[in-house]
Amino acid sequence: MTVGPLEVSADLFLDAIAGWPQEDQDAAFWLRCRDDRELFAVVAAPERFPSPFNAMHRDFLSHPKVGWRDRETDRKEADAAPRGGAKSTVRSFLEPIHDVVYGLEAYIAIISTTYNLAEDLVADLYGVFTDPEAYPELHQIWGPFTVTGTKTDFVVKCPTGEEIGTRIKAFSQGSTIRGQKHRGIRITKAILDDYEHQIRVRSPSQREKTDEFLTKDVEKAGPTGRGMLIWLVGTVLHADSTLARRLKSAAWSSTKWRAIISWPSNMGMWAAARELWADLSDPDRVATAEAFYLANKAVMDAGAEVLWPESESLWDLMQQWWENAAAFNSEKQNEPVDPTRQVYDPDTFRRCKFDGVHITTSTGRKVRVRDCKLALWLDPRASREIERNDYAAIALVARDPVGYVYVLACDMKRDASSSQRARYWKWWERYSNAVCGYEDNGFQALYGDDFDREREERRKARLPWRMAPRGHRSTENKNDRLVSLEPDFTNGWIEVCEDVPQLVMEQWRDVPSGSHDDGPDAIERAIWLVRGGEMGEITPDNGGRR
Repeated sequence: MTVGPLEVSADLFLDAIAGWPQEDQDAAFWLRCRDDRELFAVVAAPERFPSPFNAMHRDFLSHPKVGWRDRETDRKEADAAPRGGAKSTVRSFLEPIHDVVYGLEAYIAIISTTYNLAEDLVADLYGVFTDPEAYPELHQIWGPFTVTGTKTDFVVKCPTGEEIGTRIKAFSQGSTIRGQKHRGIRITKAILDDYEHQIRVRSPSQREKTDEFLTKDVEKAGPTGRGMLIWLVGTVLHADSTLARRLKSAAWSSTKWRAIISWPSNMGMWAAARELWADLSDPDRVATAEAFYLANKAVMDAGAEVLWPESESLWDLMQQWWENAAAFNSEKQNEPVDPTRQVYDPDTFRRCKFDGVHITTSTGRKVRVRDCKLALWLDPRASREIERNDYAAIALVARDPVGYVYVLACDMKRDASSSQRARYWKWWERYSNAVCGYEDNGFQALYGDDFDREREERRKARLPWRMAPRGHRSTENKNDRLVSLEPDFTNGWIEVCEDVPQLVMEQWRDVPSGSHDDGPDAIERAIWLVRGGEMGEITPDNGGRR
């Protein structure tokens, strides 16, 4: 019986060689694992592959590998993989090791969006080849290994590998890669792992820059007269990202993988579970929801299929979806939401009532406002912006002891700076225990001096004067901030008072592509403030100051 090649299963192979001398077993493993990379993984690095392989891993490992000396044309593969799916462990860790021990590549470039990421991947490989105690089977069967160079740019040689050794080097996006050589041989394999960054896919110009580095630099870095192998693996961060484009390109062999392959048939039962899971008044809400799921598991699982149940169950994935649907769609399903599409439907917002003393929630629960933490936020406008029809918005929000947030008011007017501050003082006089803040990007930085001056004037006039609003400068993208509240609205963790003006509600409807977002911006910042803001738990006692 032949036990080296793949004519028999791995189990039969292992049974067949069980009584052989160790030297013969090692030789059989070497022969078998040239093409059986699943077996190679569990023999060479068992601690790195504790869970069963899923369909994506098996697909990765089933692609035939042709050595660089035998390739005549380029081969380009793109895989969109769910985040957390061990794509790097297979593509950027296991496969280069296999390339080295079988002499399949002369020069491997590992490229990430930042040098630190690529550096970590290459340093990990360096440790594999220099630490026989950590990987004893690898060193026993395929070693010994001789390594020269640094942790991020080294050459490794072994008895049956490439005669000139295999060079492995870290690169970042935008670094010099064309013309790179190892012993006169240009890069034979490029692995682009997490090649794109979430921030860098927002701008069309940045997306073009990222794409051009792949087409004009990486794809031109291969050996003359021989084919280059390019693997692009990552998560689809934008509908027009480099990875998204390659998934549609006929020149690339590509696959899109999803954590949830098919969704449950009975989404009504899942909606009921979500209500239990999102109930902040229940300190054991997650356990309560899971108990409901387990009691109805057969019905709720029907129709669903997940990619890697041993690592992430359907229950785990559904909770991630509830927590942040936009992130889940991008990171787990490789279906990023169009950044220009409507995110909010204000008609679905849960509405509360406020009489100045009590908040009546959408479920009829009574909350005393004096038991809540309050925050006031001013989103100013310059007087010169009158022609632009922008508003100055003041938002009042409350957070109850359980954790629910209520948008009690949003006062928007097109008025001058002095009038904006006058409105703010009036709101504070009514809710003087509120934490107070305002946007101080640009011209608003002068508001600190204005409030100090007005505070002194009010003190002398024997008017309430102790309000000390703190200016905050947001460094995050505003649309990202606004969109980030979607799970809170959907889960009912934020309710909006019924008398909040319809104009404000329509601005929510237009997020993120509307021409005006003054109300939502002020509300989001007030929520940020009442939840602790940048200083952890802010209290009214210090006026928002450190």
